Amino acid sequence: MSKVSALEVRELTEMPEVIACFEALRSGPYPWLLDSGGSPGAPSTEIARYSFMGSDPYLVLRSRGKENEIECLRDVFAGDVLADALGDDARVFEPGVQHVSGDPLEIMRSLLPPVPDLAELKAHFSRVPPFLTGAVGYLGYELAESCEPVQLTSRDDFGLPDLVLLFVDRLLVIDHVAQRSYAVGLGIADASDVGAARGRAVLAAESIADLARASLRNGASSAAGSEIDWLQRRQLLDSPLPEGAKAHFDAEGYAAAVEEIREEIAAGNVYQANLTQRIDLPSANLADQGSDADIGWRLYRALRQLSPAPFAAYLELPEVTVASSSPERFVSLDRAGRAESRPIKGTRRRGASSTEDMLLAKELEGSQKDRAENLMIVDLVRNDLGRVCETGTVVVPELMTIEQYATVFQMVSTVRGTLRSDCDAADLVRATFPPGSMTGAPKIAAMEIIDRIEPVRRGIYSGAIGYFDAAGGLDLSVVIRTLLVRNGHIHLHSGGAVVIDSDPMGEYRESLDKIRALLAAAACSE
Repeated sequence: MSKVSALEVRELTEMPEVIACFEALRSGPYPWLLDSGGSPGAPSTEIARYSFMGSDPYLVLRSRGKENEIECLRDVFAGDVLADALGDDARVFEPGVQHVSGDPLEIMRSLLPPVPDLAELKAHFSRVPPFLTGAVGYLGYELAESCEPVQLTSRDDFGLPDLVLLFVDRLLVIDHVAQRSYAVGLGIADASDVGAARGRAVLAAESIADLARASLRNGASSAAGSEIDWLQRRQLLDSPLPEGAKAHFDAEGYAAAVEEIREEIAAGNVYQANLTQRIDLPSANLADQGSDADIGWRLYRALRQLSPAPFAAYLELPEVTVASSSPERFVSLDRAGRAESRPIKGTRRRGASSTEDMLLAKELEGSQKDRAENLMIVDLVRNDLGRVCETGTVVVPELMTIEQYATVFQMVSTVRGTLRSDCDAADLVRATFPPGSMTGAPKIAAMEIIDRIEPVRRGIYSGAIGYFDAAGGLDLSVVIRTLLVRNGHIHLHSGGAVVIDSDPMGEYRESLDKIRALLAAAACSE
């Protein structure tokens, strides 16, 4: 039987503080945060306009290869959605866990709720937010096997799913530009019972609005600590790897891996490859600091102060807690079918003075090596978007712009296109995943070289975090500048692009510059 959906919007009378508001939501299962609120200096107010947060999803999808686990957490309407999406496979779907074989992106698409009527919402918003209901979570790097003809065989010592998506029927939206905030609820019912859908939407919106109001009453005591000034930040970011950290490459090993990639480039097998490694931080005293989630939340709060970014995210999952401060948009799609990617290639650390800052930014802007890296990835992204966009619509409105963040300068380009009418968000992800800035070019050849050289699977790192909107949009960041907490241990990754004229030790130093904020956040959180 066909279904109908309804959305209920409740505008909050006061503007909540992101950290305090999210702490109220953490009492529910699977809390999640997509946070632009800590990044007032983002390159575009539109990029950093919205923060979204929630908890208590009605459904969770986990995928490993073609094997998918669907966990129904509430029976409000999940069974109806699954019955429509999966047909005969849904005959036993009820609260609990079921297993379905198939392509994870196809299953994600089938599980998205019916498209709600957005026209009636325009009275509530000065601008309708791009995400009101759908799925939130991560796509791990190895999901590439479902998107490209490649097999990845590096050691998997974490065993994390390739994909975890939370299907949500209630969320908070904070519009940092308009200084307005909203509680949004979704309801679904049989097409003949619009009133039931509306009633469910009202209950969902009220439940999350109540939590937001509670945070407004207690916000001052829950907000993050005092601001870190520029000099304090600079001093924190000068610290080296802590004693006891386990890097899966030492300096010499990383340099040797760079040389191996340069040999592949010289042989004509690849133009560029992105070499990365995982670093496991010492775990002393962590057992006394609470659960993985408590540790991860402290890490996120510290990271938000030290290195705010327009695509920051926090995911609290049973298998891992993720604290991310990514500056890079992997791909977005608005409801009108306009797609955008903003690949980053080229990094310099921030200076210890305004004069050094200026010199380092100029050095990056004029670097032929970094410009070559950036141009290669722009060409790759143009090709990826061209698979699913209308002919002639893929353009590069910004090329090699230098953007300033708290700890680094980045060279960023923007690629846009108009999605074909026969394609949707799942097709866009399939055509572009994994992010080209994290593989190299040509993409498949680079991925095969990376898989052979890197010691362990990347997992969540260099994949994507963000949302799929039920009305057709999406926005995903590249998972960089990210801390993982798992079984009482903190993990992070570092790396960078290798080209023919890369200096091996220079590449190693740059890989450490990119994670100074993560190391400082780990030190501060203790």
